[in-house]
Amino acid sequence: MSGFERAVVHVTTWLMALSGAVYFYMKHLMTGSDPFSALHHPWQPHALSLHVLTGPVAVFALGLIARDHILDRLFEPRQRRGRATGLIILALAAPMIVSGYLMQVLTDPGARRALVGAHVISGALYTLLFAGHLIVSRAAGGGANGNGRGVSRPRGRTPTRRLDRPGRRGIGSLTRRRAQVGPAGPEEMKP
Repeated sequence: MSGFERAVVHVTTWLMALSGAVYFYMKHLMTGSDPFSALHHPWQPHALSLHVLTGPVAVFALGLIARDHILDRLFEPRQRRGRATGLIILALAAPMIVSGYLMQVLTDPGARRALVGAHVISGALYTLLFAGHLIVSRAAGGGANGNGRGVSRPRGRTPTRRLDRPGRRGIGSLTRRRAQVGPAGPEEMKP
């Protein structure tokens, strides 16, 4: 995961968690001073707006890391650290996202109550497990190679090459590595 991807995932996750917790506290645990008002706090609509507007960005962030972080770790047999929490987070993301979107369009009070319950439970568990996932994946110095990213690859193993992108793990990385090692034959001398 790149620094940008990590920042987007962390900022949106914690912003969603904080705004959701603040909105839940204001709506369900506070009492309003005006008995005729539906609001219990003047900032309640702003907390809800922040939560609703951050939602699509958080879904985008999950999609952004889906290929490089989620699928690569899922199909890597040696990657064990953080796999269980990551899979549970992935399973909790679906009901959290679906219930969040459906709450905005359904009008039946019974269905909305059920969706609120599903959203609050899955969102709270998602946040707790996200924090646990960060702790577990960074345990013991951040992986076997000590890079602080939670990636534990043996030193002699080269990372998977991607032919669909340029960069350090893409098409250009293979030719740079060959140039450093030296050509083994005439077919490898071509760029």
